[in-house]
Amino acid sequence: MTAPFDYVECHTDVGLVQATPMDEDLPATLGELSNFLPLREESVERAAEDVRSFGCRLVVSDISPLGIAVAAKLGLPCALIENFTWDWIYRAYLEDAPRLAFFIDELHRLYSSVPLRIQAQPYCEPVTGAAQVSPISRSVRQSAQEIRTRLQLLGDSSFVLLTMGGFPFNYRFLERLYRYPEVTFVIPGAADRVHRERNLIRLPHRTTFQHADLVAAADMVVGKLGYSTLAEVIQAETPYLFIQRPRFPESPALANYARRRLVCEEITEPELEAAEWPGLLPELKRKRRAPTGEQQGSQQAAGLLLDLLDSR
Repeated sequence: MTAPFDYVECHTDVGLVQATPMDEDLPATLGELSNFLPLREESVERAAEDVRSFGCRLVVSDISPLGIAVAAKLGLPCALIENFTWDWIYRAYLEDAPRLAFFIDELHRLYSSVPLRIQAQPYCEPVTGAAQVSPISRSVRQSAQEIRTRLQLLGDSSFVLLTMGGFPFNYRFLERLYRYPEVTFVIPGAADRVHRERNLIRLPHRTTFQHADLVAAADMVVGKLGYSTLAEVIQAETPYLFIQRPRFPESPALANYARRRLVCEEITEPELEAAEWPGLLPELKRKRRAPTGEQQGSQQAAGLLLDLLDSR
């Protein structure tokens, strides 16, 4: 189901500047935060004018401080949807970057002002009074067979999705995957265009394949542990080999949830590059469970948002 929408491009958040998919750049993050917070009145007014012109009745913020400030300026109800907030993330880096303290306080003030907080499993820090919902992911749009046909996969040949969450990554080990000709490896973000070479299919970062569809069609997903990928894996019950980011405080919460909920194994970045992990595929494929069909967290969140609108 779709609905009409409009969008404008604007700078809504900073988060953490990434040096690589696995490593954060704290000096660059502090530089970006210094230019962004406190929010400038002209930035809030410009975004508020866009929201006002669209006739919006509700602001939903995915931990973006700008959305919260715009809702307050326009007197609109606001909901925060999160599995972590940036003030919580930044606290883990305070010892190395004491200047984060100012931004933690500023963000905590904004987040605390939101009347409805929706926490999606697996969330990192329970918040008193917040509503909790199941994992939120994009719904599957194309069947596994449709995806396999588009990828030109033969019969029931095995298909592994190798993903680093949309960030550029140096896949210098890919030639080692030639040792597994019975497996096709699909790698989003590894080329400027669709490129086929032996048992590798490299896809551009922006592709006509929806990531959730690739996850659901794959026999195994391998790559960086991130919320979006984990939620899509849970939806499809796809076996998962994941790599934790070494310092990112969200990673333990995601890993613990994955171990409780999925057929999965943790590997390290050196193990990823050694490329011996495809040998785990037959056993993990055998253990794969059927999707549970449980209600998506997005549907639960939508009900809470409608209740917030109806209460106005």
